[in-house]
Amino acid sequence: MTGTRALTVAVLLLGGCAVTVQPPTETPSRSASAERAPAGDADTAAAEPPTADRPPASGEPGAAVVPPPPSAPVPVSVRDATGVPAVPTRTAPVRLVYEALGVDIPVDAVGVAPDGQMEIPEDAARAGWYRHGPGLDAGAGTAVVAAHAGSYVTPRGPLYDLPDARPGDVVVLTGDDGSEVRYEVETVEQTTKTVIDWSAYFRRDGEPRLVLVTCGGEWDAQRQSYDDNVTVTARLVGS
Repeated sequence: MTGTRALTVAVLLLGGCAVTVQPPTETPSRSASAERAPAGDADTAAAEPPTADRPPASGEPGAAVVPPPPSAPVPVSVRDATGVPAVPTRTAPVRLVYEALGVDIPVDAVGVAPDGQMEIPEDAARAGWYRHGPGLDAGAGTAVVAAHAGSYVTPRGPLYDLPDARPGDVVVLTGDDGSEVRYEVETVEQTTKTVIDWSAYFRRDGEPRLVLVTCGGEWDAQRQSYDDNVTVTARLVGS
């Protein structure tokens, strides 16, 4: 890929939440709280990102609350991916580095679980790339990567501090072929999980992008979940 192309990769960071995956006719999609993503066309991967709930870290209000088990589903709705072909790609991301936040996390290829949710590595120390979407060598669409912000194994995951992202920060994804792709953060948004429309992120068409998502807002001890999602969008700046 060249630095002149804009690329958008959706990276969802979750901690103790479920990601319900509901792909469109030909592409999976995602949603922010176990809701089903709206139906889209064959070029849209309408997954609803994980609510990426992360229990409070030591020193934060509610830090004594026991985080949900690592197996807790991350609410990112993507339609049933059965029979949905993956986007042709030769380069899958295997590592994500966000130097400004001190993040260096391995990335695994994941799909859709039987219950319709996006599969997410149980350990918050690892992220999952939605393999039904674009890879690093795709010329269009949105690539999605998700990780728990915290888990029993890793109470505070590498992406726990995603809410501190700032425009201008650089994020680097490394492919399984050793290639590196650099992105620059453009926007940082915090939105209530129940009102987020994730269909704009799970796409196979349009300008390629990088989108990182994790939980934010207030911690609800009863639900073992945060109220909001933090969404970071970045553009390709070089390889």
